[in-house]
Amino acid sequence: MTQDFAVLDAVHQSQSTNFDDIDRNMAFRSDGQKVAQMGDDKLYVQFYSRSVRDEAKSLEAGRAIFEEQTYINIKLPGDKHNDVNRIAYPEDIVRFPVHYERFRKNLEQVVGTPLSAVPFLTDAQIQEYKAVYIRTVEQLAGLPDVQAQKLFGSVAHKQQAVAWLESFKGADRLRQEFEVEKAETAKMIAALNEQLAALKPPIKK
Repeated sequence: MTQDFAVLDAVHQSQSTNFDDIDRNMAFRSDGQKVAQMGDDKLYVQFYSRSVRDEAKSLEAGRAIFEEQTYINIKLPGDKHNDVNRIAYPEDIVRFPVHYERFRKNLEQVVGTPLSAVPFLTDAQIQEYKAVYIRTVEQLAGLPDVQAQKLFGSVAHKQQAVAWLESFKGADRLRQEFEVEKAETAKMIAALNEQLAALKPPIKK
């Protein structure tokens, strides 16, 4: 991978990004019916490398010159009609830093809880969801209703995914409350120890 942020920035300077168009594309299905916009953590995002012919350098060298460039593919889970596929800009790296870092390290670009972690999905169902770019429990839980209704069994699975994630949020809240109480208790003990130390008579030399 030869392209870095500086190269992306140089490309960005020569090609403007119209994020309004991208947002409109991601907010509407091909039939023109508006769907609920999902948060970035619910999107299917993939950075990838692609060899692109440099026409100027090829003309100068008298032979084909190719350069490796970084592209990004953004899909709306559950909807095959929404697909943004273009060269990656610095804004994309800022917007999806975890995906980009995993791309740089040649790791799988899955950000979230894999579907295999939940007990209510079979292997076949997991593969079916992957086929429509749903790879994490968070993506399944955030699936727009209009898309869930199109996928057999997805309405129930979405509800189960939401409940599964909420159960962990409850556990996290209890853990945080326990940590706060433990910290407060530690402060009280430290304060009492200071008071006891102040009450002790000075040691005579």
